[in-house]
Amino acid sequence: MSPLDFIRLFRSILSPSAVVDAAAIERMGLLAVKIAQMYAVRSDLLGREKCLELSGLLQKTKPLEAAEFQSRWDELAPAALRADLARLDEKPLAAASLGQVHRGALTNGREVVLKFAKRETREAFLRDVARFRQLLRVSLFFYPKLERLADPVDALETVERQTLREMDFTCEIEGTRRLAALAAERVGELPHLAKLHFPEFFPQYSHERFLVSGFVEGRTIKDWLDSGGLPYEALLDLFRIHGYYLFVRGEFHGDLHPGNVIWHEGQFWFLDNANIEKVPPEFGRGIFRMLVLLGGGDLRRAADELAALSMNPLPAARLAEFHSKFAALYRDFAGKTVSETSLTNQMMETVKMAVHCGITFPRGAFPFIKSLMYLDGMVLRAAPQARLLRDVARFADDFPSA
Repeated sequence: MSPLDFIRLFRSILSPSAVVDAAAIERMGLLAVKIAQMYAVRSDLLGREKCLELSGLLQKTKPLEAAEFQSRWDELAPAALRADLARLDEKPLAAASLGQVHRGALTNGREVVLKFAKRETREAFLRDVARFRQLLRVSLFFYPKLERLADPVDALETVERQTLREMDFTCEIEGTRRLAALAAERVGELPHLAKLHFPEFFPQYSHERFLVSGFVEGRTIKDWLDSGGLPYEALLDLFRIHGYYLFVRGEFHGDLHPGNVIWHEGQFWFLDNANIEKVPPEFGRGIFRMLVLLGGGDLRRAADELAALSMNPLPAARLAEFHSKFAALYRDFAGKTVSETSLTNQMMETVKMAVHCGITFPRGAFPFIKSLMYLDGMVLRAAPQARLLRDVARFADDFPSA
């Protein structure tokens, strides 16, 4: 990416009048796609319509041409898999920024999914990250407001860390095992965790750039939302399950967007589990307590819960300022539906306000907030008249430590 490409990228993302050209962003390279994906949840910053345009980059990029596909297959497919593969569908199930996914079957009849790296992108990606980091230093010097407006430095660091893990497909196996182990520890006490499942992997056929897993029957939450018919109670179940990771364990799927969850006959499968994010458990517990208090209209105690999460306690004067701004931000919030007041917008405005008042959040706070934003966005599409915070308060007994 050239400096001009970076300027074009951020203009297309941040300018209210600019139209998102997904194909143009993809041509700029992997870093451009990942940055666009990062801002696809920032409806507070960009507006809902632009975020919907950008969200297309989460799910669908241009697949490889037939000749390119054959070349990558010849290069990456392990010999053991070729010997045991009975069928390979030429048409991909999906094509994302890093990988392309095809359905197939083994000689024993097992239906499988084969995912392989579309291109060798690591060196180009790291080169673009270095260029972008240098450009940011210059941009922030001349335009410091950019840091408060879009927080590009933190966005770049998150993109770099997550993308490097996603490039190693074996991280998906590792992450899946971790999430499954955490659920197994508490499924006896929290039986709803039994609704959560994960794909089976075949390590004997997999390596860093090639991954084989069992085919999972069902449709993604994205597909359900696009076609309609997803029950609101299913999303509350998802909140309850994902809430265990967020609010109790402090370890969670770092990118649980609607395309990464399959819902089928009341059961859930988490996909693409490469990025497991972490926050201190007390952070998640404090956020849940704050959400419950907000749902009940207790703004004073809700503000206290958030202030208590700061890594550096606020002086009395700054704390008073924070309380005043918090009360103004959440005035008339209690009881509103998700269509009347977006939790996504409220949370991001809260984070910006809190940071300006001197609150410092731990690493992992943004992926945590992003998870809540994804859930809020799903509810907004499936049940716009829902009162989400009131409804999730019923799960307080699931998180007794919270």
